[in-house]
Formats: sequence, structure tokens, C-alpha cells
Amino acid sequence: MSQMKWTNKFTAFAVGVGAGALLAMLFAPASGEETHEYLTGTLKHGLDGAASTGKRWTRLARETVDDVKVKVTSAVEAGGKTYRTATDA
Repeated sequence: MSQMKWTNKFTAFAVGVGAGALLAMLFAPASGEETHEYLTGTLKHGLDGAASTGKRWTRLARETVDDVKVKVTSAVEAGGKTYRTATDA
């Protein structure tokens, strides 16, 4: 039920944004070419920002995975050493 409410809200939001964008283009004071250039530039800028953010998150995720690998390797080695010490005694 919660998923259905979220989907309905998102759909209503998307339709509202689309209708607003359509009305804005119809009543825009700039020419079609100027509006097209503005929208294209804004979209490109937004996509570049999203790509940059994605790359940053990917780098951080890789660093986190590398840190976890080092910690797990250290823990396994310490456990093996402790096991060998206990079985040798």
C-alpha cells in the first residue's frame, strides 16, 4: 500500500512538472531558438553535474571497499595467528 501511495505521488509530481514546463515554453518571452539553447545548456550542465557526482560517489565507494578489504585481511591474519598459537600450545 505504501508503494502505491508513493507511486501515485511521484506520478502526480511528474505530470505537474511536465505541465509546468509546457506552459513555461508556451508563454516564454524568448524565441524558440533561445529557449532551446537555454534548455539544452541547462540540461547539459545538470548532466555534467550528475556525472561528476556519480564519479565522486564511485571513488568514495571504491576507497571504502579497499579500506574494508584491508581490515578484513588483517582480522583474518590475526585470527589465523591466534589459532596457530592456540593449537601449538
